[in-house]
Amino acid sequence: MAIVERKPLNKIGERACGDAIGLHHFQELGWMPPQEVLNGSYKGVKIVSPSGNYSVIVYGEGVSVDSLKFGQWLLRNALDNGATLYDNSHFIDIELDDRGFARRAIIKDLKLGIKRDLEARAFIDASGAVPALRSRLPREYPIAERPYMTDYNIAYREVIELREPISGEDKDYAVIFLNKRVAPGGYWWLFPKKDGSIANIGVGVIWGKGDYNPRLNYYRYIRGMYPGRLIHAGGGLVPTRRPLPTLVWKNVAVIGDAAYTVNPVHGGGRGSSMLAASIVSKYLGKALEEGRVDEYSLWGINKDYMEAYGAKQAGLDILRMYLQIMSDDDLEFVLAKKIVDGRSIYDLGTKASLAEEIILNVRRALSLLTRPSLLNQLRIVKMYMDKAMEYYLQKYPETPDKLSNWLREVNDLYNEYMRTIGFEPGPLVKW
Repeated sequence: MAIVERKPLNKIGERACGDAIGLHHFQELGWMPPQEVLNGSYKGVKIVSPSGNYSVIVYGEGVSVDSLKFGQWLLRNALDNGATLYDNSHFIDIELDDRGFARRAIIKDLKLGIKRDLEARAFIDASGAVPALRSRLPREYPIAERPYMTDYNIAYREVIELREPISGEDKDYAVIFLNKRVAPGGYWWLFPKKDGSIANIGVGVIWGKGDYNPRLNYYRYIRGMYPGRLIHAGGGLVPTRRPLPTLVWKNVAVIGDAAYTVNPVHGGGRGSSMLAASIVSKYLGKALEEGRVDEYSLWGINKDYMEAYGAKQAGLDILRMYLQIMSDDDLEFVLAKKIVDGRSIYDLGTKASLAEEIILNVRRALSLLTRPSLLNQLRIVKMYMDKAMEYYLQKYPETPDKLSNWLREVNDLYNEYMRTIGFEPGPLVKW
């Protein structure tokens, strides 16, 4: 097995993200990273209204990781199990055989300036939000699907050693702030580490809609509230949408951000990326042993992933678009009137279930106030969430030859929903 990585060996794993992972992801995989990789823990998530006057706590244990140490630990495990690393290497192209299967990857060693050809029976694209491999496959391959620009958030974050440690309740939670002025189409966050003495603080905004700059907004609205020594800064794109229609085609599999295995609402992707990697490795290992690697022998990857996480993403993608067009006034109303509580948000996050209880709570609140459109909008959102999840669970195709018809119906559903709520998806990405 060969690993191609653009970064040098000692930087592999370093990335700009929130660094928080729900503990349940490790429990589901049956392993935990060593203690030296962890640098914080959370009792749950605290969601704060636009005014800052209202909040709701979603209980559920989580941990904070040191990205570099975590990546280095995973890398060591791979190398100890026989992998060969090509670091400082840039992926250039993929060559296909006469059947359309990937045959050879062409890479360039950025340090030595030489090209290498890597032949393999199977390839996995784990190259991130701007996929290096699958974007070079023929456009007619469903695995080469191009998303809309608005299917991404663009984020900027800093890790800061704080002059004054986080204290009180916020020290124990990953705190998410909803505010359209600060974070249009996204949110800004405060994730404490090291008992509150260090914090991961950042902002994510919708991409491709308006001239929003997360770094500019971070320094305009947030940085001054948390003085201290800068440890690390960075940003990047985060796919916040439903997964690829298929994680496999021919002898190519896709995982992580390259496959959009990210929660569309909160943008967390480490746990689901590890889940996708685990599923792919199981089926790919078996296919290699049996001597047949194609979309048919690997199709169980899709069935398992959609059942474990992808269907939830499909439902949350519906909710994500609605949240992005909601006003601060509506968000304030929902939290102030206790339309949602920690349990209902937990169910949303784990099951993508917009409970009838939420609709009833809206109806009760609206009996005293004049906001009738909100109730109807939530009914529409719930209906389309249920339909989307049905497509990715009960109706997901049993075989690859049925994928094109399924995908046409799914795209029709999402396009109909976007027209119904007035969501403009914008242009497709260029890659």
